[in-house]
Formats: sequence, C-alpha cells, structure tokens
Amino acid sequence: MKKLMLTSALAGVLVSSAAFAQTTITGEIRVNLKSVGSSVASGTTTTSGRGFGTEQQVNVQTKGKLNVGGLDYAAGFAFENDGQQVGTLFNENSYIDLTNASSGTTISFSQDHIQRSDTDRSAAVLVGHSPNELSSSGHAGTRFSQNLGPAVGQSWTVSILQQVGSFGTLSYSYAPSLTNAVSDGGLGAATTLRTGTAPSETFAEGDDEGGYEYGFVGSLGVKGLNTYYFNSAANTKGALTTIPHAQSYGASYNMGEFTIGYANKRYNANTTNMDTTEKHYGVAYAINNQATLGLIYGKAELEGNAVTQKVKGINLGYALGPVDLTVSLARNTDIGGTVGNDSDMGMVRLIGKF
Repeated sequence: MKKLMLTSALAGVLVSSAAFAQTTITGEIRVNLKSVGSSVASGTTTTSGRGFGTEQQVNVQTKGKLNVGGLDYAAGFAFENDGQQVGTLFNENSYIDLTNASSGTTISFSQDHIQRSDTDRSAAVLVGHSPNELSSSGHAGTRFSQNLGPAVGQSWTVSILQQVGSFGTLSYSYAPSLTNAVSDGGLGAATTLRTGTAPSETFAEGDDEGGYEYGFVGSLGVKGLNTYYFNSAANTKGALTTIPHAQSYGASYNMGEFTIGYANKRYNANTTNMDTTEKHYGVAYAINNQATLGLIYGKAELEGNAVTQKVKGINLGYALGPVDLTVSLARNTDIGGTVGNDSDMGMVRLIGKF
C-alpha cells in the first residue's frame, strides 16, 4: 500500500508540473524524385535510373521551467522514417536540455540535436541540395559524405553550450560510446565503432572509449554573417588502425538579394591514414519573396589520389505556402577519383510541413 501511495503522489507531481509546460507536435514529409544517367571513360552508359524517395518525421517537444534554480528546460524526440527504415525510428533530435537563461549556459543530454559538424548542411548550400545529395547516385564510391569522421553528434552525448553575447555559441560534446556506423567518405566500406545504443537502465560499451567534438557557430557580431568551426575525434582506436577525426569550417554572408557561402571539410573515418577533403562554394539570388536561385560547386579529394571528384549544380527553390519545392540539376565528373566516370542528375523535392 505504501508503494501505491508513493506512486500516486509522484504521478500527481508529474501532472501538476505538466501544467506549466508548453508541448507542441510538428511534422514534415519529403517526397523526392531523382533521375540519374552515368557513363564511364568509353562513353558507355553504365548506370541509369529514376525513382521516388521519401522521408516522414513527427516531432514531439515540450518546454517550461524547473521548480529549482529557476532553470529553463526543453525536451523532445522525433519519429523519423527514411524510406522504409529497418532500424530505430527514434534516432533523430532526442534531447533533454537544461538552460540558465541569465548566463546563456545549456547542458544537453541528446542525440542528433545540438550544433555540430556531422550533418549534410554546408555553409555553401544556400538553397536546395548539398554536394553529397547531388553525387550520391550513379557510380558507387562518391567521395562526398554526409557523416564526418566519428560523427559524434549522431551518438548520445552530454554537451555544454555557452552563448557569447552577439558573437555566437560555443559547444563541447562528449559521447561515452560512439553508436553510429561511420563511413570512409564514400569509398564503399564502413567500420562500425558501436553496435547500437542500449535500452534504458542498461549500457552498451565497446572497445572504443567514445569521442568528443568542440565547435562554434555565430555571426561574430556582423549582420548577415554566419560562421562555424568544428573539430572532433574518437578517444581511442579500438579495433581501428586510424583514429577517426574531422575538422569542418565555413561561412556565409547575405548582402540583400545575394548570398555567398564557403565550406571546408577534412575527415578520416576509415582504416587507412588517408584524409578526405571537401570544399564547397555557393551563391544564391533571391528573385522575389517566393523564389531563390542557387549555384553550387564542390570538389572532394582523397589524400594520395591525384584525381579530384567535382560536382556542379543549379538549384531553384520556390515557396508554395505550406509546401516548399526544390528543383536541382547537377553534373558529376571523375566520380570516386576515376577519370571518365561521370553522371548527370536531376532532382525534384517537395517538402510539406505541419
């Protein structure tokens, strides 16, 4: 009976606390149509195809104040389905944040949530698709990659974020165990540091000792400027012959209708000592309040290989009220570092938000 009374009392506290919270449910659906034609040095078509891709996501978020210390809190998670996802549907934007508003300090227990480098976002991608998305079909072995090095942000981390006035936000994240499979930059192999996150009240520990990432995102006090810098690494090799690591930095600057951007990525997640370096360049022009035209150029190099893979793309974005439309055309050359391996790609993407 005592146990029942304690449980009932706790339930009452939880219900009364919820009355001070603000909970929202949002979502997004993406439908993407892609068409690719590829050729080798002889000019013979080796890969061509077209088809739909899709992603659906539902976000559950809440925020409020703790009853101690005057701290703000925010918590949330997402149901995410990429195509027909076989694994977990809960691996995106899961978090509990505790924030001291007066000092601008946040402690975050999260996965795929805070600012970080291992995303497909680039300061040079001002509208439309990234170099990775524009090169991820056709010939196998594209040099461009979404995940950088140990991909710390895709593991569960404890992080501290410190806002520095109008300059930006500093962050440091520590992952006790890396939970994500890391790729070698698109050369066809992958090395799994961990097999997955454990259930609640248990733990999963491997021969690695996790990883860390520190970084900065902000305007440096300059209107229209956005900059970032990140550095990450695994703490030990584990079964790997090379310690996965990554460095990423970039900037974009808005000048009214025109915006320019640059991004630089250098990373290693494979079992060799060769780094991959990506450089992205972008420019965008806002035609009106609904339409934006963007150009993007990217190149990716593998250390020790003289051949550079390049991608050139044009993106058109159009806001249709609750739905966004993006149309992209791209040309890939010397895919995977092989001269003459080229592809042409076209993509149309619709994004509906609710």
